[in-house]
Amino acid sequence: MQFSKIIVLGSNSFTGGHFIDHILKNSHCEIIGISRSPEYHPFFLPFLYRKERPDRYTFCQLDVNKDLEEICSRCDDLKPDVIVNFAAQGEVRNSWKWPLQWYKTNCISVVRLTEHLKTKNYLKKYVAVSTPEVYGTTSENIQEGHEYYPSTPYATSKLAGELHLFALYKHYNFPVVFTRSANLYGIHQQLYRIIPRTIIYLKLGKTLDLHGRGKVLRSFIHAGDVADLTYRAILNGENGNIYHFASDDGLRSIANVVQLICELMGFEFEKLVNLVDENFGQDSQYSLDATKAKKHLGWKQRVAFADGIKETINWIEENWEFIRKQPLEYIHKD
Repeated sequence: MQFSKIIVLGSNSFTGGHFIDHILKNSHCEIIGISRSPEYHPFFLPFLYRKERPDRYTFCQLDVNKDLEEICSRCDDLKPDVIVNFAAQGEVRNSWKWPLQWYKTNCISVVRLTEHLKTKNYLKKYVAVSTPEVYGTTSENIQEGHEYYPSTPYATSKLAGELHLFALYKHYNFPVVFTRSANLYGIHQQLYRIIPRTIIYLKLGKTLDLHGRGKVLRSFIHAGDVADLTYRAILNGENGNIYHFASDDGLRSIANVVQLICELMGFEFEKLVNLVDENFGQDSQYSLDATKAKKHLGWKQRVAFADGIKETINWIEENWEFIRKQPLEYIHKD
């Protein structure tokens, strides 16, 4: 599929920023970014980090909950070939504190937007960025047809939005493809996430609490690989299909991830980590089979986990004077 204009919802998000950077490097299309927050410091947006603002990129500060009518109007005026929706409330633990906000963003806004878009001839592809959390805890490497068993407000809100999109595909032939990624990491990530937070805590000499004693198992994939996969889903993904994005590195416990970082930075794990039993409201394990994405989208992993961790450590080291002044906890926004 060829396209000339793309709207990226959630353009200031970690994955949205990496995706825009990838598109700017690998295509000549016009890109319109939409996000509820103003553009962050270039430190958090890779396409601004290179010091030159791309001519083909335009940013609009609009909220998918509060400014939906304006977003729909922009869509009709701009007539994008592609819309990729990264806009989401994504903190699993905090979804228990503010479930209504998670449903508004992850489900209601999706329904409202796609009800407007469902008969628009200009739209050739809508990429719904989802999560493996919709499957709940799994003990195997699962494929795209696995049953759903969401166990958190985050997971149920994402699945509810997905099911509406599936209905639009069946009844209106809505051109949607679905992506579900393993845990993302890499440079430019929010500092409260486990990998950058571990690196920062080690540099500050602070004790790091690992909930669930760090036994939670996750598969990790580099944000650059996910950006490439999302681009390939636009080009080659079949409407109505789900694609799993996961690396070849296998499952790792959170404790194992932290221990690797400690080793690479020359710290002792036992002296700097506090193992906490409580792990309320999170799945203990999930692992995705990415065979379909490799076969149908022609994808190969580019960044091995250890290499990506080293890259992230170097990025934090190089920007330490800026980072040390930033908040390290999640800040909720209505």
